Amino acid sequence: MVARDTDRQDIVLDAIDAGVIVLDRVGRIVSWNAWMESASGRTAAAVRGKTLTETFPGVESGRLESAVSIALGSGASSILTHALHPTLFPLRSRAGRPLLHDVTVTAIGHQTGAGCLIHLTDVSRAVRRERFLRERQNARYDAVTESAPDVILTFDSEGIIQLANPAAGLKFGYGMADLIGQSATVLFEGQVWKDTWQALIDGRHLRQPVELEGRRKDGSLTYFEVSASRWQTDSRIFVTTILRDINERREILAALRHSEAQARAAASALTELNATLEQRVADRTAKLMETEEALRQSQKMEAIGQLTGGIAHDFNNLLQGIIGALDIVEKRIRAGRIGDVDRFVQGALTSANRASSLTHRLLAFSRRQPVDPRPMDVNLLIATMEELLRRSIGEKTRMTIAAADDIWLVRCDANQLENALLNLAINARDAMPGGGTLEIATSNAVLDAPQAMARNLKPGEYVRLTVKDSGVGMSPDVQARAFDPFYTTKPIGQGTGLGLSMIYGFVGQSGGAVLIESEIGAGTTIEICLPRYRGDLAPQENVPKETVESRTDRNEVVLVVEDEDVVRLLVVEVLNELGYLALEAADGSSALRILQSSQRIDLLVTDIGLPDLNGRQVVDAARTKRTDLKVLFMTGYAENAAGSAFLEPGMELISKPFTMEHLALKISDMIAR
Repeated sequence: MVARDTDRQDIVLDAIDAGVIVLDRVGRIVSWNAWMESASGRTAAAVRGKTLTETFPGVESGRLESAVSIALGSGASSILTHALHPTLFPLRSRAGRPLLHDVTVTAIGHQTGAGCLIHLTDVSRAVRRERFLRERQNARYDAVTESAPDVILTFDSEGIIQLANPAAGLKFGYGMADLIGQSATVLFEGQVWKDTWQALIDGRHLRQPVELEGRRKDGSLTYFEVSASRWQTDSRIFVTTILRDINERREILAALRHSEAQARAAASALTELNATLEQRVADRTAKLMETEEALRQSQKMEAIGQLTGGIAHDFNNLLQGIIGALDIVEKRIRAGRIGDVDRFVQGALTSANRASSLTHRLLAFSRRQPVDPRPMDVNLLIATMEELLRRSIGEKTRMTIAAADDIWLVRCDANQLENALLNLAINARDAMPGGGTLEIATSNAVLDAPQAMARNLKPGEYVRLTVKDSGVGMSPDVQARAFDPFYTTKPIGQGTGLGLSMIYGFVGQSGGAVLIESEIGAGTTIEICLPRYRGDLAPQENVPKETVESRTDRNEVVLVVEDEDVVRLLVVEVLNELGYLALEAADGSSALRILQSSQRIDLLVTDIGLPDLNGRQVVDAARTKRTDLKVLFMTGYAENAAGSAFLEPGMELISKPFTMEHLALKISDMIAR
C-alpha cells in the first residue's frame, strides 16, 4: 500500500511544471521529479540518499542549507523562505540554456518520512526581460551621451566622476578608463566651481549657465559654460553636468578687447562676408523664384518616381533657404550681432511658407487638403487676379474676360480657386506655343437631371467658370486620363501631372465638378461648376497683422494633445505666454485619462492624427462627460476634416503649419466665447 502511495506521489510530482526536491529529516534527497531530471541531467535514483552539497559540489548554498535546517526543525507545513538565488543550481533547459530560478523551502511534517520540500520556479524569461529592458534603457542613454558634442559628466555627492561621455575624454585629454573615478577637483578649480558645486549639492538651481575654468591632463586650461541638475536614488545623490566649450568665444572676445587693429580687421572681414552672404541669399532667392515659376509651368516626370525626385529637389531648395538663414542667425547671435538678423529670419519664414504651400498643393488632388471654405464672388476674384494672369500667359496670348452680371455667390477656399484658375491659364498658354486666345467666362447655371448626371452632380443651381483656349486640343485618350495624378503629356522635366488632378480634388471637395471638352486642333474648354451659396458675402479680412497683447487672469486650463514633441512644446509655450495653465499629453489614451478625471479643462487643443486614439475619438469619448467641452483641432492631413459635418458646435479647425500668433488668436477667441 505504501509503495502504491509513493507511485501516486511520483506521478503527481512529475506532472508539476517546476522543479521539486524531497529531502528526508536529515537533509538527504529522497526523490526529485521529472523536471529536475531534465534540468540536471540526472535521474532521481542517481541522487537518492545524497545531500545537496554532494549533489551539487562547488555551489554556494549557505542560505539554502540554513533554510533547510529551519524547515527540518519546524515540523510544520509552512513556507520558510523563497527567491533564495536566481542561479542557485547548475540547471539547463532542454535547449541547453542555463535556467534562472527562484527557490522555495517548505516543511512538510514527519508523517511521510520526509522532512522538507524544495520547489524551484523557472524565472528565466522574466529575468531576461528585465535585463533586456535595463540594457535597452542604458543603450538609449549611451546613444545620446556618446553622440553629444558637449561634455557630459555625472558625479556622486563626493564629487567623484561616475559617468562620462567620449567628448569629455576628448576635451580633457583623458582616456575613458582614467576619467571614471577622478575627483572633480582634478578637472576644476577656483571659487566659481566651489560655489557652483555647493549650490548643486544643496539642491539650488543654477539660474543661468555658469562659466567654469577646467584643467586638461597636460595642465593647460580650458573653459566651459556649464548647466547642471541634481538627482538622487533611494540612497545616493548625483549631479549631471553638461559643459559647452567656450574657448573660441573667449578668444574672440579677448582679441576684440585687447587689439583695436584686430577688431578693425575682423569688422572688415565680417563686412566682406556679409556682402558675400547677401549675394548668395539673393542668388538663392532668385533661383528659388525661378524654381517656383518653373513648377507652375513644367517640373518633371511621367511616373511617381520622377515626381518624388522633383518634390525632394524643391523641398531641399526650400530647406536650404531655411537652414542657411537660421545658421547665419545663430552665428550672428553668438557673435553678439543681432541688429541685422531680421532679414534672415524673414527669409527662413518665407521659405517655410513656400514649403507649406507646396504641401497643400500635393494634398489637394487627394481631397485630403484641410480647406477654409467661405462665401465669395467669383467675378471679384478674377478681377483681382487679372494682372497676375496676364503676366503669367505672356504677350503672345490674348486674354478676354466675360463676367456675367449678378453672378451668384459660391462657398469655397479662395486660395484654392486662385491656384486652380492660375493652373488652367498656364496650361492654356502651354497649349498655344505660337500664341492664341484665352477666354475666361462666368455664368449662372441651373442644371437639370441629365446635365447634372453628365457632371456627376445633383440637379440644382451652380456657378460656372470656364477657361477656353485656341490651342492644340486633346485626343480622347488624353482627355480620359487628364485628371489622373502624375499623368502629363509634357516632356520629362517639364510637367508634374499634378495640376488638373489638384483642381479635380479641390472642386470635388467643394461639392462641385470639372468637365473637359476638347478636339485636336480646335482648342480646349475646361468648365468648373460650384454650388450656389445663398448666404451673405464673407467680410473682407484686410486687417493689420494679428496680435495678442492681453494675458488671462482667470486661471483657465488648456489641455494640449500632440505626439510631435516640438509642436507640443511650441503650443504650450504660446499658452504659457498668454497666461493659461497648460496640461500636456503625447497620445490619445493619456489625454482621455485627464479628460475623464475631475481636472478643470476650459479648452482642448488636439491633433487629429494621433498614434492610438485619434483626436476625434478622444473628443467623442470626452464629450460623454464634458458635453460643453471646447475643442480646437490641429491638422496638416485631414482625410475627414474638410466637410462641415466633422465640426460640431464648440469645435474649430486650424491647419498646419500655422503661425504662433494665429494660434494665439484662435485660442484666446475660443476661450473668450
